[in-house]
Amino acid sequence: MDVSDAARLIEANPDFRLLRRVPAPRDWLLKSASGETRRGVFVDTETTGLDPESDEVIELAMLPFEYERDTGAIVRIDADAALSVFRQPSFPISPESSKIHGITDEMVAGQVIDPKRIRALIEPAHIVIAHNAAFDRPMVEKHWPLFEEKHWACSFAEIDWKAEGVGSAKLDYLLWARGWFHDGHRALSDAEAALFLLTLPLPTSGRLGLSALLECARRQLWVVRAEDTAFEQRASLKARGYRWDDGEGKRVKAWWLMTNDLQSELDWLRADIYGDDRDVTVLKAPATRRYSSRLWAE
Repeated sequence: MDVSDAARLIEANPDFRLLRRVPAPRDWLLKSASGETRRGVFVDTETTGLDPESDEVIELAMLPFEYERDTGAIVRIDADAALSVFRQPSFPISPESSKIHGITDEMVAGQVIDPKRIRALIEPAHIVIAHNAAFDRPMVEKHWPLFEEKHWACSFAEIDWKAEGVGSAKLDYLLWARGWFHDGHRALSDAEAALFLLTLPLPTSGRLGLSALLECARRQLWVVRAEDTAFEQRASLKARGYRWDDGEGKRVKAWWLMTNDLQSELDWLRADIYGDDRDVTVLKAPATRRYSSRLWAE
């Protein structure tokens, strides 16, 4: 029995599930362009840790692609132009971080990323995408401010994975749920796997992943800041998707949420959290600042 026969046998048995490795971009089944195309770049990083203020990028991957503006169909992956480079941080990589991504001080020693190589990929792009842009965007903007000029979208937050019947938006889980796996925790591998998911129809709606993402990314979004909330309301706020902002000594501490349905959110806060018709702080969240540390700029 060869591998293909074994795979068919496993797939036919309801007691087993088969996982296939995410193919190389050259083997993706992409349609030919039939309408106006635009250029995007998928970005992923590996870092010294999880704190955007104190930690640094040690590996940067940038995967350029082309997509149809109207359909969201990805029509070309420019794998030959992809960037996958190391960067030596200003302090040693902790053993805990190295255990996650496998990158050591020896691997990054003396490595510098030429900003001209980044600019060559970023300048033609209409959109930059990351899977968890709230982490990757502040990290790259800290080192390379030219990322601030672009519109960003997040395949983790801006696709309603729960409505698609998927229990988690983590990349590994999304792949497993669709019958795929990849060699994770290196920047280019993660970027390829996440972009591959966007070429597939979503499991419930059947829409292309990138189409759903672009629809959300093109909406006007608002940041709602729930200030002066009672301590006992924190569970309700977290359950609705609010995150905590400690203010960094620059603004009032608050729970916050980004939404495209502003009035519904204000109605919920006033009815379920405050119990009165008070004013709530609201900020616009343009795509040039979404997921950025500059989100709170007026």
